[in-house]
Amino acid sequence: MSHAMEDNALHQLQQEQSKLLDKVDELRTIGVGSLVELPQLIVCGNQSSGKSSVLEAISRVRFPAKSNVCTRFATEVILRRNASFSKIKVSIEPGPSRTDEDERRRLRSFAYEDLSNGNDLPPLIEKAKEHMGITESVNAGFSDDVLKVEISGPDKPELTLVDLPGLYYSTSQEQDSRGILIVRKLTERYMNNPRSIILAVISAKTDYHLQEVLNIAERFDPKRERTLGIITQPDILEANSEEEDTYLHFIKNEKIHLDLGWHVLRNRSFETRAISDDARDEMEKAFFNQGRWPSLSRECVGIESLRRRLSSILLKLIRRNLPGLITDIQGKVSDRQQRLSKLGPPRSTLQQQRGYLLNISSNFERITLQALNGMYADEFFGGLDDTGSIEDFRRLRAVIRQLNEYFADAMAIRGYRRKIVDRGPLPSMGDLQVAFGKPYMDDWKPEYVERRSIEAEISKQARHNRGIELPGNANQLLVGSLFRDQSKPWESLAKGHLIKAWESARYFAFLVLQHITDDHTYSLLVGSIIDAEFEKLKQALLDKLDELTAYTKRGHPLPVGKSFLSQIQKARSKRQLESLGANLQASRQDEKGEKYFSMKDLEQATSSTEASRDEFAAAEIIDQMEAYYETAIVTFVDNVATLGIENCLLDPLQRIFTSQVVNNMDDNQIRELAMEPPHIHEERQRLGRELDKLQAGLRALSVFNAQKPSLGNPPLLTAKAAEPRPPSVPDSAKASPAASGNLSNTVVSEQKSGFGGFGGFGATSSDKMPVRGLFGASPSEQKSVSSGLGASSSDKMPFSGLFGASLSEQKSVSGGFGTGTSTSISTKPMTGTSTGTSTTVQQSGMGSTSKR
Repeated sequence: MSHAMEDNALHQLQQEQSKLLDKVDELRTIGVGSLVELPQLIVCGNQSSGKSSVLEAISRVRFPAKSNVCTRFATEVILRRNASFSKIKVSIEPGPSRTDEDERRRLRSFAYEDLSNGNDLPPLIEKAKEHMGITESVNAGFSDDVLKVEISGPDKPELTLVDLPGLYYSTSQEQDSRGILIVRKLTERYMNNPRSIILAVISAKTDYHLQEVLNIAERFDPKRERTLGIITQPDILEANSEEEDTYLHFIKNEKIHLDLGWHVLRNRSFETRAISDDARDEMEKAFFNQGRWPSLSRECVGIESLRRRLSSILLKLIRRNLPGLITDIQGKVSDRQQRLSKLGPPRSTLQQQRGYLLNISSNFERITLQALNGMYADEFFGGLDDTGSIEDFRRLRAVIRQLNEYFADAMAIRGYRRKIVDRGPLPSMGDLQVAFGKPYMDDWKPEYVERRSIEAEISKQARHNRGIELPGNANQLLVGSLFRDQSKPWESLAKGHLIKAWESARYFAFLVLQHITDDHTYSLLVGSIIDAEFEKLKQALLDKLDELTAYTKRGHPLPVGKSFLSQIQKARSKRQLESLGANLQASRQDEKGEKYFSMKDLEQATSSTEASRDEFAAAEIIDQMEAYYETAIVTFVDNVATLGIENCLLDPLQRIFTSQVVNNMDDNQIRELAMEPPHIHEERQRLGRELDKLQAGLRALSVFNAQKPSLGNPPLLTAKAAEPRPPSVPDSAKASPAASGNLSNTVVSEQKSGFGGFGGFGATSSDKMPVRGLFGASPSEQKSVSSGLGASSSDKMPFSGLFGASLSEQKSVSGGFGTGTSTSISTKPMTGTSTGTSTTVQQSGMGSTSKR
């Protein structure tokens, strides 16, 4: 590659780097850095570790010699290359603790520029400190304000660094014990940013075990992926000493491995503090060319390689984090917009306050109606991919249906007081296993009774309650009495179910209000309206339950329909067959073991099954009760779900807070509910400021976030596949690069079909050389792709163009706004569809051309 091309490539790289860094710096200036974590290089280390010397060497600008007060705040050093002149600008960015707007404006008003080589930086910084209220004579502690130092010049690298106050462990007159913790927490806050690169400065003058910066960095970067170690003052080490050997192992990345590695600098000493930057660099080169230091890679020593290294690291860092940064800002924008939407517009007048409540009531009514109809379209419900549990109370209809199913199951299992079983061993754990883990079944223990025992009980009651019934029959009041005894659990089960449904609906209403209002309005609406309305709904449910259970407590069984009679007949038949089977004995048996019964056997078995009149009556009472129970329980479950929950809870739920309710409120009630308290006003202003910052940040990054529209795959056309290239085509065609279409088509021979974007805005690609189009890129491993809006044909397969006539008898044609596949070098002009003509060597049209 020629020197001119190398210089051009380097210039383009520097321009890209400068553009990226400027955008990130713009985000900091806007204030996005306080809301979203930005990619940055942070310089941290102990006091007197040489941090300031590192910054001076990188920037070639002198910082104030007395640093004990300067390092009470973070300093953002912005370096930019400018071939025309050198300039220094110092400004102050107020920290998050500065909440007073007047104070923030006062701090931002400080901005001094100087066209110089950097000698005037110390007095500018002193002026900035005075503006911040931090001077040597005032023990003002530490500040979260950021001092911005922007330095540009022809010898400056493209870098942005944040210099943090130095860590210290003992107090002095200028630094009290509180500052120890403040500096540590400030360092930890910057290190905690996953988009930061930690430049850990370690002085070879002090035992590295006593320099805590690496230990702190490892807490926030346990994999050591974003930490670069910088060793200073290597000239302090004695040649060939054990200490020198230790630090050589550090720099070779052998003692403590860091993914970004280590670097070593030899800065000015006290004796050489007045030498120029060039002399400083030459002195450093001479030092690293003697002793054991030449054994180190030149990429790890000296300030020149450090500048290149940091520039490369920062550029990669920003490139890698830019998509995630844009996504984070977009998420923050959405969050602030939703929170502002909850707060609503400012409402100082009665009309604004009434409108605010009307908007809330309208949203409440709409979301509630969707929930009751099971049409979960509003964002309140989450998306279809939101695989929450059935206990997600936002989807109220699903919750109520599930509760109804639980209630029906519980009634089927534990609706009876005692379960009547036939003779034999009583069931033990079967029902418990079925009921395990189901709602409404927590405290239930089954109670079983044998049929013969209950028959004896009923027989005794029948004798004590004889009336005018015929012999063999019992008093029919016993059926109702036995039914009422068996259905005693119904009321408590139904009450528990209704209360659960009521609690679910109430919690749903709370969730809706939380979604559409701010916390202050939510509390007022719940306390003054919603709670009172739900108490009315609860009482209506309990009243309806009393109505539904009244007849089961006092009335007489009056079954309607044929189901009751069929149940009685089935019960009688079953009882008779069981008794007959138990008493029937065979009179003979053949050699195959088959038994035969005579009429006499049947008569004897039948006569032995005849029970006493009391026993017969008791059996009939039990059969009738069980038959009635089976029909009544279904009706009761349905009534609880429809007459109770639907009519007394869900239907009125739609009307507890509507526009009509708001319109009926008097002015005092409107003011009480909708008047904006001071903290809401402040919250709206704060969210508005943050939203402005975030949206400005998105606009700043919009150049990197251009969404390229895509129309997907083109419609399929029935066309014959392209034939291989004939041998007569020159081999030179293989070496020609493909060209991307601009506003018309671009055709290159030796093609396979493909699609590169949309029409002339697409792209073509040659053999293993994908070319990106404006709106997309064609896939690699293609011979070439011709893009456009019309049509082309291959190998005698005519088809119509979008704007003109069909093509035939051609090996390859692409015209105008077309998408085609060419396979040979013979072409014909295209009429009716093209804005130009295509040839073997060149395709002309509205845009670029390509030669093969």
